[in-house]
Amino acid sequence: MTSDPLAPLDLAFWNIESAAHPMHLGALGVFETRSPSAAAHAADLLAGRAAAVPGLRMRIKDTWQPRPLAPLAFGGAARESDPDFAPRAHVLLHAPTADFHADAGTLMQRPLERARPPWEAHVLPGADGARFAVLFKFHHALADGL
Repeated sequence: MTSDPLAPLDLAFWNIESAAHPMHLGALGVFETRSPSAAAHAADLLAGRAAAVPGLRMRIKDTWQPRPLAPLAFGGAARESDPDFAPRAHVLLHAPTADFHADAGTLMQRPLERARPPWEAHVLPGADGARFAVLFKFHHALADGL
């Protein structure tokens, strides 16, 4: 399996992350619809498209890398393709909500799983059936690799 070492800034974001200081980003889009099944259709569409984006298959694995000018090694990390990548595990369809922003805030507080590709897409149907939202959440260390 080939790997792509993280750039120094991405490595810093990966290494300084903690429960108190998550290093992920998010984008929330709200969409109007006339179809009550639009949110479920959007989730299926996102999962299908994610399967075709190589960067979304990438997980980040901690590594030890030799330093060319010093006798010691230092900790690093690299992007590598996840052989068990399952897009539907990253695209989550939620129960209807009346407050997209509050739900997005709650979802953004949760850390991403570091053992798998560090991104999630949350599809939030609106309680009124006339709107839905998509929250795309991804780790800063993955962002430059997309």
